[in-house]
Amino acid sequence: MAWSSIEEKLKKALTLTISFPTGAIWLPVARLTIDDWLTSIAETDEELRELNIPRIRFLQNRWPVVRLVDLEWDDQFSNRRFIAAMYVFQRAYILFSDWSEYQVIAAIEPKDSPSLYQIVIGKLLENRSFIRTRPNHIWHRRPDLVPELFGMSAGDFGRKQNASTHLGQPDQQWKSFMSDVLGGWIGKWLNMPEMGFWHEDVPQSMGRTESKESA
Repeated sequence: MAWSSIEEKLKKALTLTISFPTGAIWLPVARLTIDDWLTSIAETDEELRELNIPRIRFLQNRWPVVRLVDLEWDDQFSNRRFIAAMYVFQRAYILFSDWSEYQVIAAIEPKDSPSLYQIVIGKLLENRSFIRTRPNHIWHRRPDLVPELFGMSAGDFGRKQNASTHLGQPDQQWKSFMSDVLGGWIGKWLNMPEMGFWHEDVPQSMGRTESKESA
């Protein structure tokens, strides 16, 4: 049977585990698109043939994929990005997309832990390979999971926000905001692994946590 035990196969590409009191985060050791992710776990010609559709559709046919945050810029070159979660049993895979490519950023478990979402999304927003400049607008779609990340309350659910309302004036306040997040309670637990997107522009002193290679 094609794609038997696919849920277990998906885990194999995210081999670095970081444990927290509220759960765990799994990371790929290098940049990982969903195309590479699925191709790497296909074991038969039949499974490869089933990938002859957009890979995000292949995933959506099996599990819910929910957008968490949309980021918009007013310029014509990089006007939209979004962060999404794909729910596979008790695990959520965090995806990042520019609408042309989807990258697998991390997996978190349990899937309903706001603190784990804040850690992953906070690091993603800090990395200039993904978010080069402060967005002009933010759609914050799941404040129940990341309620304080952008200074929005539950009443802001689903509404388009002007980013300057919450993040202050352009890049200086954007960087200050992320420094406050990363230097606060996250720093008590997180000693960032020096690999993948976590490595770029990461302060060296981030606290410590348990890291291990998982099979």
